[in-house]
Amino acid sequence: MDDISIRVLALLAPEGLDAEGQGWQQRKSVQTRIAILEAAVNCLRTHGYGRTTTQLIAEMAGISRGAMLHHYATKQDLIASVIDYTVYKRWEVFLDGVRALKDPARIYKMAGIEISWNSLQTPEYAAYLELAIAARTDPALAEIFLPRARRLDQTALAETIRTFPEWTHDLEGYALAMDYATATLAGLLINRDIWPESSQQVVREFLGKTIAMLRRGELNPPT
Repeated sequence: MDDISIRVLALLAPEGLDAEGQGWQQRKSVQTRIAILEAAVNCLRTHGYGRTTTQLIAEMAGISRGAMLHHYATKQDLIASVIDYTVYKRWEVFLDGVRALKDPARIYKMAGIEISWNSLQTPEYAAYLELAIAARTDPALAEIFLPRARRLDQTALAETIRTFPEWTHDLEGYALAMDYATATLAGLLINRDIWPESSQQVVREFLGKTIAMLRRGELNPPT
C-alpha cells in the first residue's frame, strides 16, 4: 500500500483497532473488538437497525454480554465505532483498487467508477446505508450518525484527492465529482434488484463520461 493510502486509512481508522507493536493481551482485545464490529455489521444488514441489540450482536460475535460491555459500554458507543469501521472498510476497498490502476485506466477509462461501485457492494457499506436510512427517523441515532459521517466524509475527500493527481488543482471539483458518484452509485445499489444489469451498466458509463467532462472543464456545475 502506498504512503497516501496509508495516511488516509490512518486518519479514518476507528480507535482501539491498532494492534501493531502491542502485547498479547492488547492484540486479543483488538481481535475481540473487530469480531464485535463485524457482528454488528452482519446484524444491521440482516436484521435492520430497529432489531439490532447489543445482546444480539454479542451472540453473533460469540462473546458474553459482559465482554461486550467491557469494550462498548453502551449501544451508542458501539454504533459510533460501527460508523467509523464501515467508512474505513469502504475506503480501504476503494484505495486498494485505485492504487492498482495504471494512469490511462484511471484518467481516460474512468476505471475508478467500477472500483467505487465495488466498494459500495460490501457488507460494511450495507450496514452504513442501514444506519443512514434509520437516522432519518431516529433522532437519537441521527445525533450520533450525522456529525460523525460528515466529519469522516470531509476527511476522506480532503485526503484522497492525492490519489488522483489529475484533480489536485481542483479540490472543489473533486468533491463535487465524488459526491455525484456516490449519490448515483448508492441509488443504483438501492435499485440493484429492480433495474436490469444492462441499465445499471449504462448509468455507470454515463457517470464516468460526465465526471470526465467535469474534470476537463467541459461541464460547468450549477452555481
